[in-house]
Amino acid sequence: MLAAIGLGTTSLGFLGMFDASRYVSPGLATVIANGQPLLAAVLAHLFLAERLGPMQRLGLLLGFLGIVVISLPQFSDQTRASFAVGVTYIAFAAAGVAVGNILMKALGRRVDALVATGAQTLIGALPLSAGALLIERPAAVVWSPMFLASLLSLALFGTALAYWLWFALLARVPFSRANAFTFVTPIVGFAIGVVFFGERLGIAAVVGLLLTAVGITFVERPQPIPSNGARSTILSMRKE
Repeated sequence: MLAAIGLGTTSLGFLGMFDASRYVSPGLATVIANGQPLLAAVLAHLFLAERLGPMQRLGLLLGFLGIVVISLPQFSDQTRASFAVGVTYIAFAAAGVAVGNILMKALGRRVDALVATGAQTLIGALPLSAGALLIERPAAVVWSPMFLASLLSLALFGTALAYWLWFALLARVPFSRANAFTFVTPIVGFAIGVVFFGERLGIAAVVGLLLTAVGITFVERPQPIPSNGARSTILSMRKE
């Protein structure tokens, strides 16, 4: 399972997202990649027996709609060939991450989160390293202080720490409720742009952020507890 998580989340996830940037606009990549929580919710329903209430399903759709609205200004015309290649890369990335997340949840507390993070990252890095040696030119990398600082930040905080916290979280929280916070990524990105780069939020970004926030709120709302009669009916149906 750790090998499958590494190949899905790390290998396919990073390969798809990094290579897709050569073929499609950032807006389109963001929209397709953030379809992952919807796909993962379906997989969680099938394989983890997690049930979402109507408000939670509506929340996932609103969160995704918010991502679409946020990304609208970034769309640009693509040639048909590059569009197909880019969408394929992102689709593989989203599918790999969704399957990897389901397997992470299935592991639960059977594996220490730190050990699981190290194992899946190492396994997932092997195909990427082999591909880099065969296709790219590692010797052409300029190991400047800025490059090293960026590399260490991405490796330690953006990857290792994030995966470790994610593993630990999934062992304690229902999967779909945790995965809905994937929609927060663009919000954090916009906040960084505003604070550090002086970017301004357009009307589409504001509307999209509000939709995403409302969607996450709906997903995180606890489902109503059925009455005693309804609970007895549900239990008897499960026994049958």
